[in-house]
Amino acid sequence: MIHLKQIYMKKHYQHILGIDVSKKTLDLSLVIDRDKQNVVYEQFENNAKSIRRIGLWLKKYNIEWDRVLVCMEFTGIYNRPMLQFCTLKKIAVWMIMPIEIIRSMGIQRGKNDKIDSKKIAMYAILHHDKIKVWQPVSKNIVLLKDLLALRQRLIKVSKILLQPINELKAIKDKVAAKETEVHCKSSIEQLKKELHKTEARIKKIITEDEVLQKNYNLLLTIPGIGAYTALDLVCYTNNFEYYQEAKQLACYAGTAPFEHSSGTSVRGKTRVSKMANQSLKTNLTLGAWSVIRTKGFLRKYYERKLDEGKAKMLVVNAVRNKLLHIASAVIRNQMPFDRNYSSPLAS
Repeated sequence: MIHLKQIYMKKHYQHILGIDVSKKTLDLSLVIDRDKQNVVYEQFENNAKSIRRIGLWLKKYNIEWDRVLVCMEFTGIYNRPMLQFCTLKKIAVWMIMPIEIIRSMGIQRGKNDKIDSKKIAMYAILHHDKIKVWQPVSKNIVLLKDLLALRQRLIKVSKILLQPINELKAIKDKVAAKETEVHCKSSIEQLKKELHKTEARIKKIITEDEVLQKNYNLLLTIPGIGAYTALDLVCYTNNFEYYQEAKQLACYAGTAPFEHSSGTSVRGKTRVSKMANQSLKTNLTLGAWSVIRTKGFLRKYYERKLDEGKAKMLVVNAVRNKLLHIASAVIRNQMPFDRNYSSPLAS
């Protein structure tokens, strides 16, 4: 399989274009004929008009788009202009998780956008056997991601406005609390209305999309997986197209423990990576505490590990990982979770 894929690379992806994406600019490193010594660099603005000029830049080197593999990191909404262009022109794209590039390169000296774009291109050359050509996500997933982000912002702003009111009430300063509340009341009420509308729109989209709804409903059968954890899992895995295995999910969610040691002198605690989808990680934490407080095999697992002397948060993280393992199994088997099942994951 790898040998065939390498032939496919030589035939179709003669040139590698590494792109470092930021809010305003795209930094491009083009590896011509996949020759590491033949790399040219250019920068374009990150907008549709400027992106159309990349094709003219390639023609300076007698290169057409159909011979190019574009490689980019996942950077959220800033990828969209380039991805929309690639979709329109049917250009091959490989989307790579930033953590994969960092780990593959080891210790690096220097960092800037030009260097980063070259690192992306070099990663693609070194790991060409792993290439998975990106497929456009559905419009509903894009919309759900935007609405979930909007929901988080509405909740955050509401908390900011409520915090001083609650703090004044806590110290029994009723006059100041009332005065602050009067000035914030209309804003808080409007935020609640917008939050309700946003959540209703999210619910409508998921219930009208049979493909997304199937996996969403399967995830809801798992104790500790609530509506918004299920939505995060469906949306940020592209309905489990990007991440299918539990270990991949754990790395993405920032719950996979990594050893921190070197030789005989460095013996740090095992810890999780800070590079994670924070929304998913937060929801998994809430879900973990939910199942810990509820009778079931995960609560027994939690209590047993504490009795063994494990640190509380270490065990909570282990429970988060158990939830991801169960979610992966449920989606893989396309079967709802059996609440009466005595899971070997509790061991």
